[in-house]
Amino acid sequence: MNEKELIEHIEQFFRWYRQVYDSELILEHPVTRVSTSEPSDLAVQKGRQGQAQTQTISRRAVQYRQTSPELQAFYEEIKDCQQCELHKTRKNFVFGYGNAQAEVMFVGEAPGREEDEQGLPFVGAAGKLLDKMFSSIGLSRDSVYIANVLKCRPPDNRDPRPDEIARCEPYLIKQIEMIKPKLIVALGRFAAQSLLRLEQPLGVMRDGDHRYQNIPVIVTYHPAALLRNPALKQKAWQDLKKIKRFLDARTGESGSPHPLHLPLPE
Repeated sequence: MNEKELIEHIEQFFRWYRQVYDSELILEHPVTRVSTSEPSDLAVQKGRQGQAQTQTISRRAVQYRQTSPELQAFYEEIKDCQQCELHKTRKNFVFGYGNAQAEVMFVGEAPGREEDEQGLPFVGAAGKLLDKMFSSIGLSRDSVYIANVLKCRPPDNRDPRPDEIARCEPYLIKQIEMIKPKLIVALGRFAAQSLLRLEQPLGVMRDGDHRYQNIPVIVTYHPAALLRNPALKQKAWQDLKKIKRFLDARTGESGSPHPLHLPLPE
């Protein structure tokens, strides 16, 4: 990829981000805006006596602001965490994203490759599917809060290890305390087992009546599992209807969720 193609790729990402999240990215370090008509400017700063100065972008340069001062302060406090070995291989610390006053908080397992690259939760293929799940029951990323048990990607997307969960879980617990959701949705077995302190299979936990710190918990499939096994989508739809009924009961409204077809990406 040449410099011009790289610049176009970056600009496409920023346009996509504004469209999807309706907000601007906040950069930790200033980045000089360059003209695509002069791609060589990406590596050279003019007016420095002809000396070329390579511009570098931090691995963690692209970040965004949380939607409350308290969450932002907590992010700043823990973003450089080195409590476990995962900090050695991560590209980004994936704190979480969403509405600080959200009634529903979705909790996943750990960041994947795309999440590690972008520093945002659920932005890969599983994230696109999660967006469809939100839409089917009248929710969106801006009306909920999304986080993971682990804030750093395990190498090769392996399962989280007990010591990693033990060191990272207090961060999630603090986020729950700050957001104060009325409902928690655990996405997948690891998230459910961590929150509920259970060793049961996902199928068993889905049918249970659970609470975390007196907050109701609904257990459902991780979107990645639905991509691997589309036959599970009907069961996931039943879980989404539970979420819809819970929210309707709180608002006194009623209505049928949109049919959840959840087509697989091309």
